[in-house]
Amino acid sequence: MTSSPTSASARQYARNRGLAAVSAITIGAAAAGAVGAATIAISLSATTAATSASSPVQSANSSTTANQDDSGSTLQAAQAPTTSNNPPVATTGGS
Repeated sequence: MTSSPTSASARQYARNRGLAAVSAITIGAAAAGAVGAATIAISLSATTAATSASSPVQSANSSTTANQDDSGSTLQAAQAPTTSNNPPVATTGGS
């Protein structure tokens, strides 16, 4: 049983139809990604605006000194660790 060969125009039509489907899927995914990114940006800006608007006392009390942490203690400079020639050691725990 042999099948008849398909014409060149039928093959071209099928190829174009398949490419159109792939193109539509790609455009849909890009549009969904753009909508998701816009939604995240809007929700983050709304959260920031609400936080800064609702806490004027906190911003008035915040420290302007760059070398203090939240506890008010001053951070001290420390010497960098020295290098060693020891080979790495395998550990457990996924670290």
